[in-house]
Amino acid sequence: MSSIMEPLIDAIIVSSLNAGTDCIQVYDGATGTQLKSYRGLPVASSTLCLVGHGTYLMTAQRDKPFLQAWAIHRHEALQIRLVVPGKVNAMAISATGPKYCVTAINEKLYIYKLLSGRLLGVASRHYQPVTRLVFTPCGNYFASGGEDGFVYLWSLASFIEALHKYDAPQVQPHCILGQHSDTVTDLAMTSCGIRGFLVSSSLDHTARVFDLMTGRLMYTLVTAVGVTSVACNSLGSQLFLGHSDGTINIVNLLPAPLHGDVQVTSRGIECHQKSVRCVAVTASGNHLVTGGDDGVVKVWSVIAADLTTMGNAKNSHIALQRVVHMGRGPITNLSIMHTEREALTTTELELKDVIAPFSQDHSSPLGAPTTVPIQGRGKQHLHQLDLFNFTPELSVQETTVTEGNSKTNDDLQNSSHLQTANAQLFKFALRHIIEEKF
Repeated sequence: MSSIMEPLIDAIIVSSLNAGTDCIQVYDGATGTQLKSYRGLPVASSTLCLVGHGTYLMTAQRDKPFLQAWAIHRHEALQIRLVVPGKVNAMAISATGPKYCVTAINEKLYIYKLLSGRLLGVASRHYQPVTRLVFTPCGNYFASGGEDGFVYLWSLASFIEALHKYDAPQVQPHCILGQHSDTVTDLAMTSCGIRGFLVSSSLDHTARVFDLMTGRLMYTLVTAVGVTSVACNSLGSQLFLGHSDGTINIVNLLPAPLHGDVQVTSRGIECHQKSVRCVAVTASGNHLVTGGDDGVVKVWSVIAADLTTMGNAKNSHIALQRVVHMGRGPITNLSIMHTEREALTTTELELKDVIAPFSQDHSSPLGAPTTVPIQGRGKQHLHQLDLFNFTPELSVQETTVTEGNSKTNDDLQNSSHLQTANAQLFKFALRHIIEEKF
């Protein structure tokens, strides 16, 4: 038997409106073969997320205030209770570091930590329901777009900071990126994250490109019809705009033009019979995957063009390779996972990430004392410690010595020993209690 590892594949993950009990299907992008399906309840649009490096899948249920999750190699959903305050419009999960989940319920944002299931914060800045959420690759920021046309950039650190303050004001966006005149339909982020740019699409016939470092609008792409979906390649050199008439435009972002409006004059490529609901680009940038309201998912080869001027994509085009999914109703979610085939087919897989049941206690942790057992000489003493306002100058309760050598006990309680013990306790609390809880 050969010991050579199989190459990574581009697994296309799809959910559709009428999928039935097998609510998610996975296909091999190179062959069109169905690799796996996941059993669960109908999936809400704009909520399909990967946890970690393809360890789990998570979605929101379409008509109920619940999330559902699957280990990537299991057909059945995990038996954990993931209850949220209402039906979810959009969802995103940070890709690196501690995994945080942002859910949009109407116009409010709820931030959970997956490891503990703890609600970290709630924010409400949109005036109408949120339609799209996306994290930066570093996981420190996320963007939101809504039916009100606004696009905001949020800092995750601001929610964690507010959690550790009494009477903290409501968390505000890191910056207001801009406003469309109609519903924001999609958001796309370049792979360089906060040092790159964010693209928002809207039914107002525009897609806007924002510099995330400055929060400044770089340029506005004006098209002939409403833009329903957007994706960019990993280099950030090309944009793919899906339209309400079933066409797709390819826009070259290099060389960058002067700031302002850019007319996308080339006629879109006819790809679907109805609106293009989802677009995704492979990591190599050589293939585009599209899903439409006609219920079809297609894989296209991307033919590179000479970089002339932005918006001029006359030499850029896509060629249909294969149809991988059809006949289950309008496409609601589409994603590409670069993974090993074995991860989808194995019966045993080591799972490093953890998803905990979501807590229904939405109160601040600052109001609840934490009991920590402290082992001393003789017997244990339980001290009530406020670990969220913990300082090295902790006071140690004096105990009355009723037996034993009083001189020895006095020596053990001298100031140098107390300072050392307090410092060690402080470090332990920070490292093993606060970090695990939050």
